[in-house]
Amino acid sequence: MEITKSDIQKLIEVKKEDTIKNHFLYSITKQYRSFGEIKENTIKVWKRTNTTGMSYPIFTFEFNSENKLIKTTDKLNPIAKFSQLLFPLFFFFPLLLNAFTDFEFKRFFACISAFLFLTFVCYLVSNKISKYEKKEQLNDFYKIIGVKTEDKQEREWSKSKILTRLFTYPFCFALILISIFSIIPEKGFLLAIPMLGIIGIYLYCDLKLIFEDKKIKNNSAKAKT
Repeated sequence: MEITKSDIQKLIEVKKEDTIKNHFLYSITKQYRSFGEIKENTIKVWKRTNTTGMSYPIFTFEFNSENKLIKTTDKLNPIAKFSQLLFPLFFFFPLLLNAFTDFEFKRFFACISAFLFLTFVCYLVSNKISKYEKKEQLNDFYKIIGVKTEDKQEREWSKSKILTRLFTYPFCFALILISIFSIIPEKGFLLAIPMLGIIGIYLYCDLKLIFEDKKIKNNSAKAKT
């Protein structure tokens, strides 16, 4: 089924320009209507939900000269991108502070490495949640305009994901041990709690996706037999 520009226009409840100012105002207010910007060959649509909060995606629908949809892309809104950078700095600032206090190379290297790793984990967690929400929201948009979509399951055992897990899992467990046996005994709760929280969320999300992938494969195998 072909999707036209007029179909996508039905998704927009409020017309707004895709600017940092508008996204800031939209992020700080609890509005759940879909906003959008209409141009000659593109339409941008964004909508905040209870799940996404201020981390909502912006969908860009591109059309050809006949106003038929040829491409759909998405990106995180600029306010959410900024918050992704600010979050690690705010919660893991004690690591940076400790790295530069009474400078010692080993401690400096350990603190900076931990900070960079936790920032990377924050990105992975945010990326996993964002991917899921973007997929769900796009499906909801297509349902509104009466288009059926095929649900494609992303492979959880691709080479890139295996390599990522080979790096992140040992580091996560190492930081858990450091938090329990080193940071918490020294009353570093302000650092340990966010650190354990981020690691816990990452491991939970990742393991959940792995088990869901396994469940889907088992169900498809049963359906074939």
